[in-house]
This record gives sequence, structure tokens and C-alpha cells, in this order.
Amino acid sequence: MFVKPFRYERAASFGDAAAMLRQGAGSAKVLAGGQSLLPMMNLGVLDLEALIDVTHIAGASEIAQRDGYLSIGALRTHAELERDPIVAAGQPLVAAAARWVGSSRIRVRGTLGGSLAHSDPAAELPLAMVVAGATYDLTDGTTTRTVAATDFHESYFTTSLAENELLERVQVPVLGPGWGWGFAEVSRRRGDFALCAAAALVRVADGRVVESRLGLAGVAERPKRLGAVEIAVEGADATTLADRIGPIEGIDPVSDVSATAEHRRHLARVLAVRALTDAVTRGVAA
Repeated sequence: MFVKPFRYERAASFGDAAAMLRQGAGSAKVLAGGQSLLPMMNLGVLDLEALIDVTHIAGASEIAQRDGYLSIGALRTHAELERDPIVAAGQPLVAAAARWVGSSRIRVRGTLGGSLAHSDPAAELPLAMVVAGATYDLTDGTTTRTVAATDFHESYFTTSLAENELLERVQVPVLGPGWGWGFAEVSRRRGDFALCAAAALVRVADGRVVESRLGLAGVAERPKRLGAVEIAVEGADATTLADRIGPIEGIDPVSDVSATAEHRRHLARVLAVRALTDAVTRGVAA
């Protein structure tokens, strides 16, 4: 399929990019890594008049740890996230999720902000951010507002970003003492979109769960926190955890060419148990 002609613009700042989006009036898109955007253009899913390149914005991929948070620029690539020692030490769940994104070629080009703004319900990084309790800084070039990850991801490929806003930076709480993490995923082939993925954070004291955060991707219209399971596993240890978890409620998996809804429901429990068990084990070791 042939891509229709479009106007290429290069932004020097987030303010420039926001102004270009306003000028595009809904017919412009932001190009960061392009790993989802360009295939959609090639397939004719998107018909754009302008493509706004933000890859040259200074400082937009910087990362730092301050005041108990990792501050990660939106242009940080998946490969940088999975290899960065600051991420590995501060919030290893994010590094683990990044390792599951696509192939090595995609991880080298794809960006954190691009993945979050695309908001695929089967994507790994939105799931990790929801479970970690991250917040996103959104800017229109003049003002910046902060939105919780749980509120940002609204539905299938739908977010709370306004038409002229960009995701500028992500703030992720640093993992504290006694916390462990777990990430588990099943896909048809490594690098494919997840049939189901589970992410967990668990705080352990005396070998037992005292606090947990658990979420799933690929089984609902957005990353899904499992509050009922989080409550059910309080007080469990690694050997009794699975007994506390029944069939997963509150999810809405679909059947498609990759898997049936029934199979995804089965995976939801299996992977929830696996991610939580790994998190407890790491929490005990910590």
C-alpha cells in the first residue's frame, strides 16, 4: 500500500511540537520511535497531513533518581530502559517489562512515551507503569499537568491526552526495602503481543505478604489492577499464595486468531500466580 504524501516537521522543543499539533488540528501525529505509527501509516489505518518528529528535543530521554522517584524522559528507548543500571536498581519491574517488548530492533527504536501514548491494552510498559503507581507529565507547550497512569489509559488505544498535548516525562516510584517484583507473559512467539501478561510488586515481612500490587494486560480494554486478588494474598507466603487465588474476576478477554477468551482467562490466573510468587521470592531475598 502507498502512503499518501504528508508534511514532515521537526520540533526543537515540546512547545514547538505542541504548536505544530495545534496547527495540524487533528491531522498531525508525533513521530518518536515510529514502531507502531509507521506500520499503521503503511497499512492505511492513518491518513495524516503532517508528521512531527520529536526525536531531536534536547533532554527528552534523560533519566534521574530524585526524591524517591525515577524521572524518565519520554524518548528513552525500550533498550535503554532494560539496560539502565538506575532503572534496574530503582524499579526493576520496568526493566523487566521492557525486555519483553517486541524484538531487539523494535526495542532499540521504540520509546517509552510512544508506547504509553499508543496505549495498546496488551503492551508491557503501560502495565508496568499502572502496577508501579507511575504518573505522567503531559504538556501543551505552555502548561504541564500530571496524570496517574491508571487514569491516563482509558480504553483500547485511548488515553487522556488532549489533542495538542504530548507526554513529556514519567515519574515512577522507587522500589523500597522489602519489596519484590515479578513479571510473566505468554505470547505465541517471543516478541509478539502478549496473549496475557502479569506484573506484580509485593512487600514482604517475615516471609509473608503485607502489601501487594498486581495487574494484567491483554485481558481487558486497558491494563487492569486486580484489587480483589491483592487483598486475598495478604498474609500468604510463597507456598500458600496459589491457594488464595481463584478464577480472576473483573476482566473481559476477547477471542481472536491468537487465542480464545477462555484460554486468556486461564492464562490470567496462571500468570498472576507466577508473577506474585516471583515477587514474594525476591522480596524475601531482599
